[in-house]
Amino acid sequence: MPGFNHNMETESQQNETMTPPEQTQSRFLNSCNGCRARKVRCIKQRESDVSCINCRKRSEDCRFSRTKVRKARSAKGQSRRQTKNPDAADPVTPLSRAPSSPGARSQPDNLMASPSRRSIVGNSDAEAQFVPSGTETTYAANQMASTTPVDYPVIMANEQDVSISSLAYFSNSKLIALSKRIGTTQVADLLAKVEAAVKSTTRSPGGVSPYSNNLEKEARSVTLSQQCRLDYIQSYFDQVHPLYPFLDRASFENRARSSRVGDIGSVDPAWCALYHAVLGLGSLYHECGSFNAFSGTAWDIFRVSLAFFPRIVFGQINLVTVQAMAAMAIFSVTYEALPIEGVLISEAARIVSHFQITKAEACKTNQEFQRTFWVIYSLESEYCLNTGRSSIIPSHDISCPIPQTNLPFLSGFNWLQCKAKHAQMASDIYQRLFSVKARSSSQALRQREANRCLEELEAWRLSVPESFRPGLRLRSHRLGQPQAVYLAVQIHFSYYNVRIALARVCLLAWAQDSEEQTRYKILLTESARSITDLVHFIDLEPFVLPWVQYNMPQAALFVLFDFVIEHPCHEETRKNLLYMQIATSYFMRLQCVTGNTAFGTILAQFLQIATRFVECTCISSITQPEVSANPRGSELWQSRDSGIGTIDFEESLGFQGLQFPMHNGFEFQDMDFWLTESGVLSFLESSGDFGLPNPESEGPLGEPVGRR
Repeated sequence: MPGFNHNMETESQQNETMTPPEQTQSRFLNSCNGCRARKVRCIKQRESDVSCINCRKRSEDCRFSRTKVRKARSAKGQSRRQTKNPDAADPVTPLSRAPSSPGARSQPDNLMASPSRRSIVGNSDAEAQFVPSGTETTYAANQMASTTPVDYPVIMANEQDVSISSLAYFSNSKLIALSKRIGTTQVADLLAKVEAAVKSTTRSPGGVSPYSNNLEKEARSVTLSQQCRLDYIQSYFDQVHPLYPFLDRASFENRARSSRVGDIGSVDPAWCALYHAVLGLGSLYHECGSFNAFSGTAWDIFRVSLAFFPRIVFGQINLVTVQAMAAMAIFSVTYEALPIEGVLISEAARIVSHFQITKAEACKTNQEFQRTFWVIYSLESEYCLNTGRSSIIPSHDISCPIPQTNLPFLSGFNWLQCKAKHAQMASDIYQRLFSVKARSSSQALRQREANRCLEELEAWRLSVPESFRPGLRLRSHRLGQPQAVYLAVQIHFSYYNVRIALARVCLLAWAQDSEEQTRYKILLTESARSITDLVHFIDLEPFVLPWVQYNMPQAALFVLFDFVIEHPCHEETRKNLLYMQIATSYFMRLQCVTGNTAFGTILAQFLQIATRFVECTCISSITQPEVSANPRGSELWQSRDSGIGTIDFEESLGFQGLQFPMHNGFEFQDMDFWLTESGVLSFLESSGDFGLPNPESEGPLGEPVGRR
């Protein structure tokens, strides 16, 4: 392998094979754009190669920028060992072999499995210590495109706050603590793969546009028989309408029979969009759905509605217009339209807010307006809760009454009122605990607000009928219809979603109170177990909401994994591992249905890591009793020294250096995560055998904690 020039700014000789004749005066940098952005060395196996080893390993385009004048500067740090086999799999880096010198700042290749792992210079002090110089920082910033919200991580939490999103659980500091405790960076590698998989689901595929400019072509492409249309409408009102009751069934069916929907030139655009959105939603229950974005028969039908979107936004606003936006927003929460979920839900919320449909005066005489508003508001509140952002519709400015809406399978239960109250509560909790303003509140105020929010959440739980009430065992045989079971799962998950967010906030608010810390850690773990208890009720079908089918079970798995690694010898660890096994089995089933390994194989490795770590730690504790000489015995919930993140360890993890969207919450106070760099816990299991399989993990877990 030829030698590599340490000066990244030195101009290379002209590469005739890559430079067009008209650019013979241009020169190319020695390092490709990807390696420069990641601040790693760019090495070719042969001078004649057109791509470097790093880009080839990641199957990325290897592009070299042209330059005319570059200021030379010396490179700092020692290069990490590069593999000679460009096709070899990325290894897991044991901490014992990680660089320890202050100059070794290069980010390991195995941490760059996804775009979310790109090193982006941030503003925090923790990130600043990894910037060699001001000149280098400025140079790196100039060589990269500015970070857009599309580049921001999805499942990574901000270092300076707690996100209301349960999925945004791990931060860089937490990853550092996890990796330091288990002895490898394997968790960071897995999260990089999960991040890439989630982004592929929630972001538009490259080169694919969901919007069509040819409206007539889209309408002609939908060739459905009259019987199919009737079946889809019937399925919509049987399956979807009870959960989102904003339409009047009789008036809709009458207009659908009398309208010439095939002649789109003479049909009201809002009505045509509403009609096709209803058809698309109903077709999901006839095997027309897909787990992939912008695909499937249901999506082909919905594209007609989407083609009318500009006309709806800039047209006259009336009841049908608002109902069309509500139906399109409901479709956007399915897998087929997930990349445009934010656009459609936000636009629906903007319309009802801009035209003051939130006011009682605007809709007091029309219950269809009232139901449509509360459906849109609930959708938007749910979206904000799961993505960690504030609502477009302020809850304190709503006076629209909630109409009586009974479920066909449970008379006397006003489901719309229950959903609306939860949406208002979630919006208020965000404003009081997770907003930017709330971060400046005193600790005493945070504690009071957190207690009030928990009381409000408990009051909402008690308002739910017992057969649907969270905290009680869900007995599907008593509910009867499958959609009643699905509704019960939604109610339970809505409750635990907020409960997890509040428990994490309380861990910060009572950072110095060990008893309160114990209380909220138990609350957090019990919520994760309750979610796992319900996964066998979830249908593995495309019509199931992604946040129900994937987000909540994954959040529960993260919480359980965190507790097991922190308390490997706790008396509850055996049970938590069993719950993790239940969640893993569910995700493997989901993978079989979707064909996406991120839904199964990748998440199953969290169980492998946890099982292996528990076995090694408990064996080490038994063979070295002096390590676990803790007089407090089984009082393992107590927080201990939380000092983490030494320079050497951060180097070995290859500090992520990510810029995160400022979601909301409080300043990070070291206690947001449970992991510490203390030794193993004192409680010893009588046996290290947990009755679970002992799978081989992808990489070494290093020495047991007690032997480091």
